[in-house]
Amino acid sequence: MKISAIIMASGLSKRMGENKLLLDFNGKKLYQWTFDMIEKVGFYDVILVSSYEEILNDAKKRGFKAIFNDKNEVGKSASIKYGVLNCDKDSAMMFFVADQPLLTLETVNKLIEAYKKNEYVTYPRTEKRRGAPVIFSNEFREGLLALEFDQGGMLLVKDNDKNEVYIDDIKELWDVDTYRNLEEFEDARK
Repeated sequence: MKISAIIMASGLSKRMGENKLLLDFNGKKLYQWTFDMIEKVGFYDVILVSSYEEILNDAKKRGFKAIFNDKNEVGKSASIKYGVLNCDKDSAMMFFVADQPLLTLETVNKLIEAYKKNEYVTYPRTEKRRGAPVIFSNEFREGLLALEFDQGGMLLVKDNDKNEVYIDDIKELWDVDTYRNLEEFEDARK
């Protein structure tokens, strides 16, 4: 079974006022936490979609497919489409965001195991919320390619079977949107 990782790293960081993915988080740039973890998984391939040269260059050095997103102002649907279009047509797609530094390898492996048992849309959740990463089978390609503006793939999930993989620590699902988040994450990582 082929599963490709698609990392979305094109956000405009409007709430931060600067590119949050390039900020330091416990000795690494924020996006590098995701890159380092993904390298340990053994995906069929890894596709990085970004609008930022530094992140694209790091991806190339690691052997990822680095896809330049020239439409990041459109919203997350542009990153999703670039990822899907550059993914093997027979591969399932596991979508990651690059600002989720507390996500663990254990959780990623649990998601993959759940997907391999039942090829349904698969994502992590706690009692209070669901989050990323999310795995879609290749049957969702057309639906993902039809998304617009800031629509995400979860719009396609409501009427389909799904694997909700419960995790204990909601912090794994946190993403960085503000400097305060970054400080809270640093405290949580200690």
